Amino acid sequence: MSQTVEQPKKIKNKDIPLLSRVRFIMQEVCRTEKRREWQQDRMFSITQKLTGMPGGGGVPKGLDSAFAALEEIDDAHKQNVIEYCRELKAAERIVNSIPSLTMRTFVVLFYVDGLTKRQVMEELNMPEWGFRRARESIEQAADMAHVVWRERYYLEQN
Repeated sequence: MSQTVEQPKKIKNKDIPLLSRVRFIMQEVCRTEKRREWQQDRMFSITQKLTGMPGGGGVPKGLDSAFAALEEIDDAHKQNVIEYCRELKAAERIVNSIPSLTMRTFVVLFYVDGLTKRQVMEELNMPEWGFRRARESIEQAADMAHVVWRERYYLEQN
């Protein structure tokens, strides 16, 4: 039973990888927060079980090791949040520079939120050919500012 390995898709739009990174950094922040909660629960459990001060010997035990682990997690969390904020600001600038509301929504749903093709099509009431055309025009542009978006409706100018 052989599995096919999906090759990365070649795109020209330099903004897409940055928009995609936002979701992964946010997930890393959430994982760090879960590790922090676990470590805090561990510290609470150790505190409940202690009847006296931890013994010596130079090796961190009990609360000493729990505090050290929590400090490391807090440092990692702080760095992840800083990186997330930086990436989020850059993504926000990119998304806000897109003139079309429909295109902004498409980009956020598909490239930032990671919704599937079907979910995006349903959310935007978009046919298959419209999705393909939108994705192709986004991925083949140099960046989001250069995407040519065909709106569904135009107001007639007098």
